[in-house]
Parts: sequence; C-alpha cells; structure tokens
Amino acid sequence: MASIQTAVQVMVDKLVADMQGEQPLSAEEQALVSNAITKLADNEKLEQAVVAVAESHIDEATTALQQAAQVSQTSLQQAAQTLNDNGTALEGKAAKLDQLDGMAPSLARVEALQGRAFTNQIRPLFGMTSIESTGTDSALRRSTSVFAVYDHRGETYLVRPCYTYNANNEQCRLEFLSIDAEGASKTTLHSSYVYSNSFAQNPTNIIYYYGASAYLPLGSKDSPTDIEYDIVYSSQDSQATGIANYGGVYVRSQGYTSMTKPKQNVNARDQYGVVTDTSYNYAHTAVLYDNQKHCLVMVDESTSLLIEKYRDGNVVTTTAIANESELQAYVDNGDFTTIKLIHHYLNHPYGTRRLTGQEAQMSDASSYYGYFGVFNNTVKMAGNRYCAHYRFTADLKLEPVNYFFMSSSRAATTSGNATGAGEATVALESMSGELLGMYSYRSNPDTAGYHAGIMGNVIMCVNPYSHTGLLNEYYTHNYHGLGRTCRAF
Repeated sequence: MASIQTAVQVMVDKLVADMQGEQPLSAEEQALVSNAITKLADNEKLEQAVVAVAESHIDEATTALQQAAQVSQTSLQQAAQTLNDNGTALEGKAAKLDQLDGMAPSLARVEALQGRAFTNQIRPLFGMTSIESTGTDSALRRSTSVFAVYDHRGETYLVRPCYTYNANNEQCRLEFLSIDAEGASKTTLHSSYVYSNSFAQNPTNIIYYYGASAYLPLGSKDSPTDIEYDIVYSSQDSQATGIANYGGVYVRSQGYTSMTKPKQNVNARDQYGVVTDTSYNYAHTAVLYDNQKHCLVMVDESTSLLIEKYRDGNVVTTTAIANESELQAYVDNGDFTTIKLIHHYLNHPYGTRRLTGQEAQMSDASSYYGYFGVFNNTVKMAGNRYCAHYRFTADLKLEPVNYFFMSSSRAATTSGNATGAGEATVALESMSGELLGMYSYRSNPDTAGYHAGIMGNVIMCVNPYSHTGLLNEYYTHNYHGLGRTCRAF
C-alpha cells in the first residue's frame, strides 16, 4: 500500500511546477499548503484512509476514518479531563497563595518576637586571647576604663587610659587599639607613656598627662564617606596645668600644627542631650561630630569661624558663630553627635556602691551598679570618671550607647580561707531605647582567700554587632595584666 508521503511528494512536485509557471502561489498560499501537508503527515490513521481511497479500498478507508475519529475524540476527552484537573489544582493553590498576603504581617511579628527573644537572652562571655603580659608585679596593672566605638562591621576601636603616669612600664601606656570582629586578637595603632613632667608637641613615645583622647571614624576633605579611624587629641600648648595653657584639638595623623582651639564656653546640646565642653579643663573636652560629613566641628577661638576637622586636614568655613544661641541653631539644623573625650589617666571608672548608694571609683570586694551614657537626663560619659561607649551604625552615624552594668562580689577572708567570687551583667541600649544585647561573666580566683577581681567593670566593652569585646578582672591571686579578648556564642 502506497504511503501518504509518496502522494504528498507527487503533490509537491506539481505545486513546484505550478509555482514556476505563469501564476505561482503566493507566500500565504505556500504557508497554508505547508501546514496542511504537516497535518497530513502527522496522522497515521488519516494517512491510511487517504491511501485506501486512493487505492479504491472504500471499506478500509471508512474503518480508518472511524478509528481516526475515535482516537481524536478520546484524546480530546483526556485533554479536557486533564485541563479540568489542573484547573481544580490551580484554584486550590491560588486560594492558598491568596492567604500569604494576610500571613505577611503575622510572619513579620513572629520574626520580630524571635529577634527580641534572642536579644533578651543574657549571653555568657568566654575569654579568648590574652592581650598583655600577666604576672605578680604590680607594674603590670592595666586600667579598666575605656573609650569604645562599636563599628557595624564588628570591629571595636578603643582608647585605654594609662593606669600609672610618670612610669616606664609598657602596660602603663595610653593605648589606642582595635579588636577584630571574631574577638581573636587586638591591633595597637599607637601607644604612649603618660607624663606630668614632660611635654612633646607631636607625641610619638610620650604624651602629656594634662589632656584627653578619642578614637573616631573620620572622613577626608574631598570624600567625606572615605572613612578611616584616627586618634583625636585634646592637649595643652605647653608644659603647664593652667587653663591659660590649653592648646586645643587635633587629629594625630595631621600633627600638632593642625590644632584648633575651640571658642571657650561656647557650647551646644546635641540631639541626645549631651552638651559640648569647651571649658579648657584638661580632663573634660567634648566636641561635635558631623554625621553627614564625618568630621569634627568647632568654633575657632580667634576667628569665630566654624572649622571642620577631617583625618587629612582642616576646612575653614565661611560660617561665623558669635554666641551659644547661634551655635545651637546650627546644631539643631544638622545631624550632630557630641563626642566626650576620655582623660589620658583614669585607672578605674566610677560606679554606685550597692551598700551605700554612693558613687565611687570601683575596686574589688564591692558590688556596684550604674551606667555609662545618657539616662534620666544625666550624662555620665568619659572625662576623668567614666567610660564612654558609642556605635557607628550601618548608615554611618555615630551615636552614644547606654552601657548599663551591675556586679556582685563576695569578699575573700583570711580566716577560714573563704574564696571571693564575682559576677557582672551588662546591657547595651540604643538612644531610642532598643536593647542591643545582654552579657554576663562570672569569676572565681584559683586560690582560696583571694578576691575575684574588680567585677564592676570586668566587661570593659562588648560589641553588640559581633558580640566580642574585652574582659579584665584587674587582679586575682596576686596576678595583674588579666586583659583578654572575649566572645559570646
């Protein structure tokens, strides 16, 4: 029995001949013929029917056509059923998808509650890496005070004041350091011996006792968002203690000659309620930080012009400030944070003793509570009494962090060899009241009859972004130099 392909080939040959004739087929007609041939070639039953007709086998043609019709009908019924089933399934899935819009707020609330529960957990801190020499020599004592900036990338930038001035021991140095996000190590940018009887204009190995410092993220003059951390000094201009000898503020990388003397007693309050301090008191200096330009801003004493201090130099603006009200108006129209510098010499910060309710410099065998920051309209930051804690957020804004602490210490006694013990808990809070993290640490000396150390500020700092920081009990069992990095898991 001849195949339909043969018949089709004959048809094609005739069509080709016609197309080459005087009246060839149009492009549209050619397309119709091509589609028809394809349909014919794809239907086996129809092919049999056409061939049977061509060979005059009418009965076979009828049977083949009926079979072709039945196959088509069955296929159509199956396709219809499949479409119906798929439609029903799609309708069910669509109904479920419609519920997602209503579920979104609930899911967001669940996520928020989970995040809050995670933040509310008190995380124990584990010591990781020793960062200084330890020993029984009291010259190895380290200050437990700190000026801290917590970078959103997880690094922490610190100023550690000296413990004993006029000393030549390494651990008595004023130190500017950073801790990596993993809490594995520290990097010291610079350190200086602190002397009350020696003065250097550009301090390299020594620095004057009568001054204060900070470690801040500063932009450059041409590119404010090109930010690097640098040291800021507030110092005298000569070896003297009097207010008349106050020199001003300068960035270390720019040197002493870039110093700007702020206009005395012309101050302003920032958005958090912290007032600048231009009293020329060597231990108390507070200056404005511009969160848009990432520079320090102060009114020059001699010209009354605003000066912007970047890490690569000063910019003298044309804005003149005559008094405090004009400076306050300027601050209110911008985005500023007051930075309070920490005194070069501060061995231990102050806290409130639990038994007396009086504020005192923290020591061992006593329990304390308190805060560093801004609380109940009272500011306790840096200077020569407190620690200072700031965070540099992901949107490149420098803002204070409230650092609440409480400690409990049990005194050691020689009679009965009762061993001292201590525990400290810290809570970090943003200026908007958001809890950033809670941490705890417990300490017991290795030998009976000794204290557990100064627990009020044993958690010197802890970065709420990376949960890494510094621990230092200061003194246990005749050992000093106990500073080490720490981490919460």
